[in-house]
Amino acid sequence: MGYSLGVDLGTTFTAVAVDRTERIEMLTLGDRTVVAPAVVFARDDGGVVTGDAAVRRAMSEPFRTGREFKRRLGDPTPLMLGGTPYSAVALLGYLLRDALHKVTETEGEAPENVVLTHPANWGPYRRELFDEVPRLGGLDEVRKVTEPEAAAAYYAAKRRLDDGEVVAVYDLGGGTFDATVLRKLPDGIAILGSPEGIERLGGVDFDEAVLNHVDRELNGAIGELPPQDPQAATALRRLRQDCIEAKEALSIDTETTIPVFLPNRHCEVRLTRAEFEDMIRVPIESTIEALRRALRSARVEPAELAAVLLVGGSSRIPLVARMVSEELRRPTAVDAHPKYAVALGAAALAGVETGHEGASLATAKVIPAARSSGNGGNGGLRTETVQEPAPAAAGGGGTPPPETGGRGGGGGEPGGEPPGRRGGRARAAVTGVLGKPRNIITLAAAVLGVLVLVGTLSLFGGGVGPDVQAPGPRVAEPIVPGPAVQPNAFAASLPNPTPAPDIGVAAPRGVAVTPDGRYAFVTSRNTSRVSVIDVAGGRVVASVFLKVPPQFVAVAPDGRRAYVSAYPPTGPENEVAVIDVASATVIAEVPVGKHPYTLSVSPDGRQVYVPDHDSAEISVMSTDTNSVEGVIRVPRNPHSVSFSPDGQTAYVANHESNLVSVVDTATRSVTGSIPVPPSPHSTTITPDGTEVLVASYDAGTVSTIDTGSKKVVATTRVGAKPSSVAIAPDGRHAYVVNEGSNSVSVIATGNDQVTATVPVGRAPVVAAVTPDGRQAYVTNVNSNSVSVLNTGQ
Repeated sequence: MGYSLGVDLGTTFTAVAVDRTERIEMLTLGDRTVVAPAVVFARDDGGVVTGDAAVRRAMSEPFRTGREFKRRLGDPTPLMLGGTPYSAVALLGYLLRDALHKVTETEGEAPENVVLTHPANWGPYRRELFDEVPRLGGLDEVRKVTEPEAAAAYYAAKRRLDDGEVVAVYDLGGGTFDATVLRKLPDGIAILGSPEGIERLGGVDFDEAVLNHVDRELNGAIGELPPQDPQAATALRRLRQDCIEAKEALSIDTETTIPVFLPNRHCEVRLTRAEFEDMIRVPIESTIEALRRALRSARVEPAELAAVLLVGGSSRIPLVARMVSEELRRPTAVDAHPKYAVALGAAALAGVETGHEGASLATAKVIPAARSSGNGGNGGLRTETVQEPAPAAAGGGGTPPPETGGRGGGGGEPGGEPPGRRGGRARAAVTGVLGKPRNIITLAAAVLGVLVLVGTLSLFGGGVGPDVQAPGPRVAEPIVPGPAVQPNAFAASLPNPTPAPDIGVAAPRGVAVTPDGRYAFVTSRNTSRVSVIDVAGGRVVASVFLKVPPQFVAVAPDGRRAYVSAYPPTGPENEVAVIDVASATVIAEVPVGKHPYTLSVSPDGRQVYVPDHDSAEISVMSTDTNSVEGVIRVPRNPHSVSFSPDGQTAYVANHESNLVSVVDTATRSVTGSIPVPPSPHSTTITPDGTEVLVASYDAGTVSTIDTGSKKVVATTRVGAKPSSVAIAPDGRHAYVVNEGSNSVSVIATGNDQVTATVPVGRAPVVAAVTPDGRQAYVTNVNSNSVSVLNTGQ
């Protein structure tokens, strides 16, 4: 079945959405995200790569990398990448070329229609230059519409726009700002007056403001970094990413901390929402003034607006909605995914051109194609985005395009046969949103969806507080694990692990690795953040922010959900947050008892056992309903739960009672208690289920319980205050985190002897071993780091 495509070539990212008749959805472009970075890398052989591959290569050769070049469209001065000049038009062409190739590769055929968006405030000169981008990207014919028109089409799919209604589109993206006024007509949507914009204002400027704040707090230490020092460059890249995450965190929380790992200087910089808002207040005031100019040009008073539609990722900043609403005295409406509204709207218009009649608009929503396209394999994640030249197959689709890095003149241009072109299936369409009036009527007739209304007024008459945003914590982007590591596919564990480079994470506490071994989830209590670490890359690639400080985390056996215990220093908001791994968003918040601690998921994935630190019970949570379906009474202060491989038995470490409870999971009753040394803190079970290891915090020991006799058969002295114990997949070695001595003790399970003591960071809390057994991750609260140990070979 054919499909239509909407493409948003943004300043900081490229996004595409697909209309498949019955629904509109985002298609995954990046290695780990829905969108692909708008970054290019010029190879020394003349080829050009884009997206995540370009970002990775920029680490070692930043002078060959181009970013934010959409801002340069119309500038006659070329960008020099690796000594070769490139025009902004050519670089945009490369972005479009690779996006089209990815789409065709995923869908198995080329799109029937393509709609490409551009800023509304571009003049004739820039639009004429932009006309070259589709040709360079491999499209003979494409329909082009303005970004606000596409956004209005998307909102029309979610809320009926009555004839004559006027809306303003406030588009604050990564690099630019646009303000446009539109009116719904019986035969379409018309732009009123002249759109206004600010060419160099967006999220990247706010990121820079946060970085400058950190530099001031460090007395100019960032500015003193030697630009040619690779270590300093790596540290600065990490710091920039942490500044971005801090900015995003302040859309949810009122304060955050930014970890700083500069050469010879490690610290944290605190940033409050009030401080951040002071940094960006003047730029946002300038956007509101531009919006007022657009209204004056359209001869529309603010009171005549039905709503102000907030579009673009930076519109999620609470101050934006508050200031716009206060200044104009009008309601503001923002979708849960405002950064995707333009691409989704473009796909809606492309679908109407195909003859889908807008039926799919009624169900338009953001669903990463990695979960729904049936592409299989790695779930839509790519490990490399470089496509080497290959001959075009006659009549075939999806053949990789040649890479031809042009030299001289106006810069390199993408060349070769366009990806997946099949007899010009991307047909011509009338330029402009009014090209098909009868079809645009369908947009206004689409079924009303739920808008997240922000500001002091509501479109439906109800008041909404000024700081309300899209519900629930938010992270940027989806991550889709692949199949779990198969049994016996793991490495042989080592008696003396060696350290690998640490990973910077603010005050990490809990850690769990997905069954496929690709990602590690790390909780940060101090920042209310769950960081997602790419195991292969050794870096944080995403963050999920919670309303309540997270404590510990467990991942379901199928890798689809992560469960996070969370409780504040004071107050009743004790809960388990359920994170959908594919979209990296919180999908449920389940109230539980007092201070939920080290939770565990049953082997069949149907229950989560949540020990209550401050009571004498285990909450049993159903993963089907995301609700507590029962309580198991145990001795005081349960800290940790381990399941037998068959899931029939659970072992609970009860900290104050000096007992390990044996629980029959079928009857949910305690069938026995095993005395252990003082303060049992953590339990783990060997892969064959024959032994349970128990770390006793105050005793400084690890006890080995035989599961057959239910008795302690060995006690091993380890470091001070062992807080966690994990075991290698081959069962030969256990790794004990010693919080009081900043080390990890390695125990050979065959003879219960310590084979090595490995130093880690300050105040380590939890260890987790990757499913293949090659690495262990240790969270260090006071070092703001995750230690990585090479544990297998």
